[in-house]
Parts: sequence; structure tokens; C-alpha cells
Amino acid sequence: MVDLIIDNKKISVPEGTTILNAAEINGISIPHLCYLEGLNEIGACRVCVVEIEGINRLVTACNNVVEDGMLIYTNSPKVRETRRVNVELILS
Repeated sequence: MVDLIIDNKKISVPEGTTILNAAEINGISIPHLCYLEGLNEIGACRVCVVEIEGINRLVTACNNVVEDGMLIYTNSPKVRETRRVNVELILS
């Protein structure tokens, strides 16, 4: 099992679980458009981005697996602004 924190909530999930699935299992919603489990896990839409403490860039939740001790933010101002811009680009 992997122990991590998503939005100040301590959770444990099996190894190999994606950030998106770990959040969903624990009732934390991360918006996504292109993700379809087992079919499309490329993170092309970039709507599911999250912020991980200690990493300077945002990462996609749909195709990155959890690691022990991760501290993840799914709704920070940086994440919200990036999602907004990505959706605008998709719609343009």
C-alpha cells in the first residue's frame, strides 16, 4: 500500500494506482475529459492536472501513479488557472 495526502486527506491505495483513481476511490473529484480507463490514458486534454509538492510543473492525474509520501493539491489557484486555460484552448 502507498500512503499519500490529497487535499489534506490522508489516504492509502495499492501500488500502481493512478493519482486520478486514488482520488476517485477516496471521494475526491478531479475533472477530466479525455480519460477512458484502459483505452485512452495519454493525458492529452491536460484538464486533470494536479500540483505535487516538490515538483515545479503540474502533472496529469490520469497517467501518473502515486508514490509514497506524495502531497497533492487538486484545487490550488495554479491548478484552476491552468485548467481554465486548457479548456479555453480546447474550445477555441
